[in-house]
Amino acid sequence: MSGLRKEEGITSFNLIIDLSKQGGLNGYLNENGVLEHFRFKEKFLRVTKNAYVSIVPMDLISEIGRTQKVTYAGIVKRIHRREMRCRINELRDYYGTFMVRPLIREEVDLQQGRVGKSIFARFYWSPSFKELQSRVLKAIHEMDGGA
Repeated sequence: MSGLRKEEGITSFNLIIDLSKQGGLNGYLNENGVLEHFRFKEKFLRVTKNAYVSIVPMDLISEIGRTQKVTYAGIVKRIHRREMRCRINELRDYYGTFMVRPLIREEVDLQQGRVGKSIFARFYWSPSFKELQSRVLKAIHEMDGGA
């Protein structure tokens, strides 16, 4: 539900758990409910693949904070135990494809850790995070089946 790569998603998941236990989640989650990955440069900012921010439902963040850490191998094992096909790599593609409907491409790129090469995206575009958050959360709710 974040558009992150699988490694980034697992890192973020485990970081939410650690910070929740330490009472320091506000160093990762800003006052608008946006996860600010850029605050943890060593974990999320690399030479080519980066993650800057993620907008996910607060109830999901709260639920993650109450769980235990995960590994990719553990996730795969659980999926296989339930006799399901493991298609984790397709989740990021699905997210990007789904989110292009309610968001503009630059907003999806931001969510997925890409900074556009266009002059507009680099120097002029400055999204309203409150408004973007509202549209992202609405789209996530629809993507999740409106549950």
